[in-house]
Amino acid sequence: MTDRTSSDQEHREQMLNRVGQALRTAIQTLELAREKVAKDQKLHPTDLRCLAYLDRIGEPVSPKQIIAELGMTSGSGTALLDRLEKAHLIRRIPHASDRRSILIAMTEHAAEPLARYREIEAAFRKATVALSDRDLMMIADFLDEMSNASKTLLE
Repeated sequence: MTDRTSSDQEHREQMLNRVGQALRTAIQTLELAREKVAKDQKLHPTDLRCLAYLDRIGEPVSPKQIIAELGMTSGSGTALLDRLEKAHLIRRIPHASDRRSILIAMTEHAAEPLARYREIEAAFRKATVALSDRDLMMIADFLDEMSNASKTLLE
């Protein structure tokens, strides 16, 4: 009986290692894909992350929101927004209710880099579309847990 328990524990350890390795590989591959899309568009990867964030939100946001989302310092965030504005990918617009504030909005020129970025998302969808609702929920829960575990390292 001890051998069976030991065998079960070994199998479980192997599976945990396999999941960990698969997750690391997926993250590394995703980062490489993002870097390639950014490089092909002559953008810094952080520039593309900013555009993806603005696209996901779907409306103009404050510079402070962008800086918080991307985990940047104020100075780095300003440099990022200056680069994107110079490339005509974003514009600064006055805040409707606060004359002292500005909001950041994408321009139509952001469509091309975002189209390439969406190819990554389409590949994810293609890889998961045949899965059952139960499997999708399990994967979503797992990824949420991994994100939460990673966030504790940022605190």
